[in-house]
Amino acid sequence: MEFTSSDLPSILEIEKSASAYPWSKKNFCDSLVSSHICVGVKLHGLWCAHAVFSIVVGEAELLILAVDPKLQGQQIAKNLLLYMESQFKLRVSSIFLEVRKSNHIAIGLYESLGFNQAGERANYYPAAKGRESALIYAKHIEDFDFSSPDKVE
Repeated sequence: MEFTSSDLPSILEIEKSASAYPWSKKNFCDSLVSSHICVGVKLHGLWCAHAVFSIVVGEAELLILAVDPKLQGQQIAKNLLLYMESQFKLRVSSIFLEVRKSNHIAIGLYESLGFNQAGERANYYPAAKGRESALIYAKHIEDFDFSSPDKVE
């Protein structure tokens, strides 16, 4: 479901607890007033995950994705990405994203969903000791079969 500015306190709380370098309130506000797609997941009426996508010229880019650390490992990010891919199927041909080179859990998730490494940006992210490289991942949507029941857990 889409989130709005009234949801930002909860979204920011998740963002701050899930990331050492969280997005700012301004980042989210800018996304909400632009053409970005701001979505999330609620469990028992409370936000537990969020993602922001940009769509330009038939391509989607995942700008941010976070899950409440208390709920990580429960397929929430995976199911959110699968849902968004199904929504994008008629609008875009591919999804791109950047991920910290050290984020092996996220990389495993993206690769399990059919994303492939397409490049690397050196010194892209801030890190405790300087900068960290970002890996660029891409997935062609038209290659994904949403009708297969074993694709979604």
